[in-house]
Amino acid sequence: MNSIKKDHLEFFCKQMNENLGIPFFLMDSNGEVLFEASTGYHQNPLSPEKEIYLQSLIKKDEPSDFPIIKSTNLLENFIIVNLESNDTFTGAIVGGPSLFTTPSDDRLRRMLIDWGLFLEQDLINIHYQSLPIIKHLELIRSGIMIHYMVYHKILDTENVISQNKQLETESIQIENPNLNISINRQQFTSHHDFLASEKILNGIQTGNKREVLNDLQKIYEEYGFGTLSKKSQLRNDKNLTISTIALATRAAILGGVHYEVAYTLSDLFIQRLEELNNSDEIFKLCQKALGDFADRVFASQNEKYSKPISLCRNYIVNHIYEKISLADLTELVDFTPNYLSKIFKKETGLSISEYIHKTKIEEAKKLISFSSYSLSDICSLLNFTDQSYFAKIFKKYTGVTPKKFLKNENTL
Repeated sequence: MNSIKKDHLEFFCKQMNENLGIPFFLMDSNGEVLFEASTGYHQNPLSPEKEIYLQSLIKKDEPSDFPIIKSTNLLENFIIVNLESNDTFTGAIVGGPSLFTTPSDDRLRRMLIDWGLFLEQDLINIHYQSLPIIKHLELIRSGIMIHYMVYHKILDTENVISQNKQLETESIQIENPNLNISINRQQFTSHHDFLASEKILNGIQTGNKREVLNDLQKIYEEYGFGTLSKKSQLRNDKNLTISTIALATRAAILGGVHYEVAYTLSDLFIQRLEELNNSDEIFKLCQKALGDFADRVFASQNEKYSKPISLCRNYIVNHIYEKISLADLTELVDFTPNYLSKIFKKETGLSISEYIHKTKIEEAKKLISFSSYSLSDICSLLNFTDQSYFAKIFKKYTGVTPKKFLKNENTL
């Protein structure tokens, strides 16, 4: 153990537990817990046994000259101050868990699915809701305080942050990039031309769908793409497509597509992507995504509206999952209902109620195509009074019923 007396280290743990509201553990060089101040501690239902979980956090070869902040794959954060005596690792003080922010129920549900766990989600939610929220800078400062109590050394906050970042970087070292570049040259393999990518993004930003799809096909046939997963071709193709969609989303926003529309569409494409199981389907989805972004840019750039009507259209898009009334819109632009209805119809060619319905149906089409929601769920999400009315409005703007549309999508 460190040259500081064990009872002093225990005192530090108790004080920090009371001040921060998170457990503190004193551990020896073998990872055994010698002392714990764990008022308010609850075992995470997702984690292994407490001692095993804590042992996974400390490493004998990590530095002791600054406090370390670690985040686990359970989203929990810990303060670690390694103890050293005569250049020999003697143990560690570990404080945690805490959170940077409380994860949503949906994120926790996805974690359970990813790990193939069948646990009562209510128990998981209760655990995460019980953890204190402590921001990264506060953890750093608390770590500096503990380090000072142990070693009586004054540390600079910015320097400790920098050292932690360096430690994170070292833990995710990649293979020698220069060696990989050399191997690619020897094997006559390379990434696609940078200018080809730029042409695709420019095509999206200018709304030129034909150019976008032609250039994407050219890259696919003549160059191929990079490698973002060495273990799985399917994962590699998905990672590449996610990267492509992310860039296309930004290009679409720069081209004039409302950011909320672009980001929502991006999320839906990526959710759908994760359900696919072969490379051909993935490439087709990539084509569809990039083509859709280009179409929306084209439509956006060819629609010229007055400022009040643009405000109304943006409001409708941003509140598509809510009940939208004429009163909401008139309050937004400070027009009388009759005057707003008149100029809205004049500029868009649709009445306000028709425009809201059409926008909701466009959203419904995306949800049917790229999400796992049932038709009844979609009907409810978009605030239609009942499924028959939803089907009637859907057919009015698409020519087919929602069930027919879903069947057609499933046969693609």
